[in-house]
Amino acid sequence: MREKFPVFDLHCDTAVELFQQKKDWRQNDLQLDLNRADRLMSHIQVYAFCCVYDQNYEPLTRGEAEQKFISALMDFYDRLERHKQTHRLCRCTEDLIQTVKEGKHAVFLSLEGPEVIGCDPGRLEELKSLGIVMTTLTWNHRNLLAGSHATGEGLTPEGKAFVRRAQELGIVIDVSHLSEQAFWDLCDITSAPIVASHSNSRAVCNHSRNLTDKQFKTICNFGGLVGLNLYSPFLRAEGRADFGDVKRHIDHFLELGGGHHLSLGGDLDGCDELPVGFTGVDCYNDLGRYLMAQGMEEEQVLHIMNNNAARFFIQHLQKSRVGG
Repeated sequence: MREKFPVFDLHCDTAVELFQQKKDWRQNDLQLDLNRADRLMSHIQVYAFCCVYDQNYEPLTRGEAEQKFISALMDFYDRLERHKQTHRLCRCTEDLIQTVKEGKHAVFLSLEGPEVIGCDPGRLEELKSLGIVMTTLTWNHRNLLAGSHATGEGLTPEGKAFVRRAQELGIVIDVSHLSEQAFWDLCDITSAPIVASHSNSRAVCNHSRNLTDKQFKTICNFGGLVGLNLYSPFLRAEGRADFGDVKRHIDHFLELGGGHHLSLGGDLDGCDELPVGFTGVDCYNDLGRYLMAQGMEEEQVLHIMNNNAARFFIQHLQKSRVGG
């Protein structure tokens, strides 16, 4: 049986945690470091910048959030420079293809909470120039753009303008954390595929952060992606989740026809309770072996762990030249 797997993960909070806790990227006691990522066959990671709350999870003011975002981003740029022999920040298709060809680890950047730019569509070009390729519309609170999964409001006129401008620039809209009403409002106006970077199946685990079957099938119909979240309460309602729970979400999504739209979005360093047996990024190898041992075809496992996300990013970034 295969020992190592290529991994493309759509969401982790590691960059901000490295900044806040002043940890070393190469080796640390977080859920992701470079030493453990090196145990994978390859590692492509989207590093999310969620800077809308303080360390007690209280909302920050707009000025505080923007300062935290810029400081964390500059810190991560410095880390990338120090590790440029092995890692590359990718902004376009050619970057990703060249990085993989050279055997380096590819890094993408996303934003989780546009409060850091005042929810201003006029600043999206600035955001793209900073290397951000994907953004949510909310975190866990309502903002000027939309309601969150916890508050329920729909997409506002400002939110619609934000979506249109982001898609003109080729920035992917991430619907994780979005309210269901705002999701459907977004679907009415989207001109590009959408992504739920770290969300599971609500039919398997009834949590507002998870997707209904109708939402999942709509994302697939738009040509989008859904990344499996490894946070235990999003995998099962009670008790500690295990690999069997992860497989139940996968099986359900596959039954809905999502074989080419399902990927990983582990939420590493953004959650405090992972499934039993999953302690860090290197455990994706264990998850891959588990899925194969349970009878899943190797090709399907590779689609979920790497190929679907790689194909999406290559196809999408080829179309992201408008406005920059």
